[in-house]
Amino acid sequence: MIVKSDYPILEYSTDREAVINPGRHSRLFPRLCLVTFFGEVLAGAVERYGGNVVGTYVSEMKEFPLYRFAVDGTEVCAIQAVVASGSIAMMTDWLYGGGVEVIVCCGCCGVLDDIPAGDVIIPVRALRDEGASYQYLPPARFIDLPKEPTACFRQVLDRHQIPYMECTTWSTDGFYRETREMVDYRRQEGCKVVEMECATMAAIAEFRGKIFGQLLYSGDILTGSADEYDDRDWYYNISAREKLFDLALEALLML
Repeated sequence: MIVKSDYPILEYSTDREAVINPGRHSRLFPRLCLVTFFGEVLAGAVERYGGNVVGTYVSEMKEFPLYRFAVDGTEVCAIQAVVASGSIAMMTDWLYGGGVEVIVCCGCCGVLDDIPAGDVIIPVRALRDEGASYQYLPPARFIDLPKEPTACFRQVLDRHQIPYMECTTWSTDGFYRETREMVDYRRQEGCKVVEMECATMAAIAEFRGKIFGQLLYSGDILTGSADEYDDRDWYYNISAREKLFDLALEALLML
C-alpha cells in the first residue's frame, strides 16, 4: 500500500519486497561489521590483523572492498563508508543482505555547541533531515538508536576512562545548506552535532530487524558566523580517528 502525501519524500510504501532486493545474491559475510569513514585507519587494521577481501561493494565512484579478519578469536568484517544518506543506504542494505547482523559505524561530526575537538560522542537519537530513511520507515521527526550498542559503548569508554557525551544528532543531506538560522533552530530542538548518515542507517536497521550503533568524534564547529567558521583540521585528527576505530571495534566484539 502507498501512503500518499502532498510531498513525495513523505510518501511511503508498506510493501517489504522491492524490485531489487539486497539479498538476491548468495553470500555470507561475518555477522559483525565495522563501517568506518577512516580509510587510512582501516588500511592499517587490515594489515595488522591480516584481513582478506570477502566481498566488494560496487558503485559508480569506486569499488569498496569488504575485509574479513579475526580479533581475539572473533571474526568480523569492515569496510570504508560512503558519504551521505542515499549512498550509505545502499551500502548498509547490501551488508545486511549479505549476512551482517550488527553494524557499528565510526565517523566524525560537526558540533553545534562548544565541544572540544576530538571528543567522543554517542548519538542516541537522530533528527531525520535526510532523504533515505523515509523510504524505510513512515515519516517521523526523530529516530531512536538501539539501546544495546549504546550500552556497549558506555562499557568500553568507562573501561578506558574516556569521557564522552550522549546526544541527539542532526542527520542532513544539505552539507552546504547548514545556514546560521538552521543551525540555531536545530540547537533549539536539542541537537548537539550534525552529520549525514546516522538517521538513515538506524532506519534501515529497524526496518530489517538488525542492530546498528554509531560512535563519533567532534570535528568542525558551526557556532560562529560564516567568516568565523573553524574546521579545526578535523580530517587530520589522526589520533582521534585511530582511537575511535579501536573503541568501536572493541564495542562491536561485545555484540
